[in-house]
Amino acid sequence: MKKASEFIGLPVMSKVSGKKIAVIKDLVFSRNKFRILALVTYEGSVFKEAKIIRYKNVISVGKDAIIVNKENVIESAANIPEIFQLIKEKKKIIGEDVITETGENIGIIKDILIDEDNGKVLGFILSDGLIQDIMDGRNVLPYIYGITFGKDALMISNEIKTEFDKNKEYFKKLLELEQ
Repeated sequence: MKKASEFIGLPVMSKVSGKKIAVIKDLVFSRNKFRILALVTYEGSVFKEAKIIRYKNVISVGKDAIIVNKENVIESAANIPEIFQLIKEKKKIIGEDVITETGENIGIIKDILIDEDNGKVLGFILSDGLIQDIMDGRNVLPYIYGITFGKDALMISNEIKTEFDKNKEYFKKLLELEQ
């Protein structure tokens, strides 16, 4: 398990040549598939297109580097319509509210927990406000079937909220196990 924020700034190394070929600038998430689709190595500009590495081309994600097979895995995002559209929308998951179906806000997404082996979202680290974070620590909402991304917020059912409240301390310990 790795936090999405821990990917940013990692160098990408070619397994074949041992050469550093890029540095991760951002991640591209699919809101429908709940997974990383690509790693952004160049965010693009007015005159140049964004460059990405599809997550399926990642061999491993270590503490200090991401390993890919060869240098030719860096592609233009414009050649992959799904990824290009997500980059163009500039829609970020970090900072979105988590709202129950009855309209209760249970926190703001501060980070995303990723299974580095396959890029799947395992859960979300939530903030309940600065004071609450200092007093109780941040909460963890594991990805459970039934969680959906709305246009501006992560939506959860009342049943998921009940499970979240009942197991808050247990979920927090999942983070401690990884440190």
